Amino acid sequence: MPQKQTLSMSWLLQYLRPVKWRMLLLLVLLLTTTALQLVQPQLVQRFIDEAAGSGTVSALLTLAGLYLAVAVLNQLFTVSVDYLGNDVAWRATNRIRSVLLRHCLRLDMRFHNLKTPGEMIERIDGDVTHMSNFFAMFIVKIVGSFVLLAGILGYMFAYNWPIAAVMTAFTALSLGVMFAIRDMGVKASQAERQASAALFGLIEERIAGIEDVQTNGGVPRLMNRYHRAMRAVFLSGRRAWMLRVSPWNATVGLYTIAVTAVLLMSVRMHLNGAISLGTLFLFFQYTQMLNDPIEQLGDQMQEFQKAKSGMRRSRELLSLQSEIADGTEDSLPPGPLGVTFDRVRFGYNQDQTVLHDITFELKPGERLGIVGRTGSGKSSISRLLLRLYNLDSGVIRIGGVDIRSLRLEALYRRVGMVTQDVQLFDGTLRDNLTLFNSGISDRHILDTTERLGLRKWIDAMPQGLDTRLSTGGTSLSAGEAQLFALTRVFLTEPSLVVLDEPSSRLDAATEAALQSAVDQLLANCTGIVIAHRLATLDNVDKIMVLRQGRMVEFGAREALARDPSSHYAQLLRTNRQEEWA
Repeated sequence: MPQKQTLSMSWLLQYLRPVKWRMLLLLVLLLTTTALQLVQPQLVQRFIDEAAGSGTVSALLTLAGLYLAVAVLNQLFTVSVDYLGNDVAWRATNRIRSVLLRHCLRLDMRFHNLKTPGEMIERIDGDVTHMSNFFAMFIVKIVGSFVLLAGILGYMFAYNWPIAAVMTAFTALSLGVMFAIRDMGVKASQAERQASAALFGLIEERIAGIEDVQTNGGVPRLMNRYHRAMRAVFLSGRRAWMLRVSPWNATVGLYTIAVTAVLLMSVRMHLNGAISLGTLFLFFQYTQMLNDPIEQLGDQMQEFQKAKSGMRRSRELLSLQSEIADGTEDSLPPGPLGVTFDRVRFGYNQDQTVLHDITFELKPGERLGIVGRTGSGKSSISRLLLRLYNLDSGVIRIGGVDIRSLRLEALYRRVGMVTQDVQLFDGTLRDNLTLFNSGISDRHILDTTERLGLRKWIDAMPQGLDTRLSTGGTSLSAGEAQLFALTRVFLTEPSLVVLDEPSSRLDAATEAALQSAVDQLLANCTGIVIAHRLATLDNVDKIMVLRQGRMVEFGAREALARDPSSHYAQLLRTNRQEEWA
């Protein structure tokens, strides 16, 4: 269970530290822009006073030229600030995305079974996107806004303290209100992100099952659920937005009062001859400018609330710990690896045990065939071997080493697995075979496929190893996908291979080709084959029969086949699992 996390500056600094020099340059540019903003109204003041008095045309042209130059420079610096700010944002937030993705990939299967891919996309990308403005501009804009406020108020106090006092009171009240209600929209923003994650999860889940949805007439019901999810996003988003803009609404009211007061005081002073027309414009312009940093602070408070909700969700995700603890042992014996299960018990939840006291030993180089009804626990054995789940009790040893003491990298380096569902990625055939490992040469790939009898299949591809495959495997038939998976595992040169019903969806001819590849694959390693079709097990050394999570039979295949009373012999006679006792 995740522990409650508080946001700390140290957590933020670890992502800002690599871009500290860019942020420093960003701050310099922003301060320069602020200074130019303060200069512009003063140039206008002098222009008005010169024009209203006895100023020469050359003096007016000089002031106009200076104003134009300052305006152009201000625009150039503003563009530079925006560009550099976005650069900082992407650099910082991409590091967060990378950390979140790496963390999620290391979490155990219990976590991933509860989360849809759509929800995880929203957690890894959506939440972080809302943090991008915080990393880009929050700190520098906050500093820039306070510098601009200090510059305006400092000049006003030096020139006219009564008006400066009014402007200071407005500033203090606005900042106080914003600070007091700064967190008003955080929880609502979190609820908005959660509703959005649920919507993405619904879309991803239904698109992934589009065939079932269409063929079973589920489109109207799906659209009904979609509309309800969209309404939840709208309602939560509207509430979050209304709460986030509350600081801005408060400052608008205060600003209206401040502008009215400054205008009344300035007009009175001008009518009494205390200030010039240009100075009156300067006061009005500075009052207008005073609202800009305050409004900017209000905008940043909104962004901070969205960013804070994203940070909390990210910290919550990072606080989750996988139940699969990495070991310290990094080596296994050379050659084929033996496998030992010693009184192993396991369940996917506390209420139901899937495997009951499984005990067996498989010597190095032996092949074990596992049979049993659907739900008998066959695939659970393979998942425990690969440490996708932790066992509840007992010990599993590979090569004489407790797998809990092994580093996961060391385990996966020596153990391979082929499932009936082959995952393909958007990339070339080479990338998919090597899982984007550029260290495997084309010659090694082609030699391996030659040994497996699959070279003709690759040569038949339009561009050979450079052929691009589509995500999900739609460009391959079921048989090609299984042969593909065997090649992928073979390239890793494993010492132990688990085949989880690799021929369950194949015709007899394709299964024969697959069996030849399997024999090649298992020639120099230990093998565990989980199968429904008994023909797949003709070359195994031992047989295990599972029933409701219990091992009801284990022994040499030939001995069990000759024993008419064995469960395996009954399976051979009936040749279909549905009839075995």
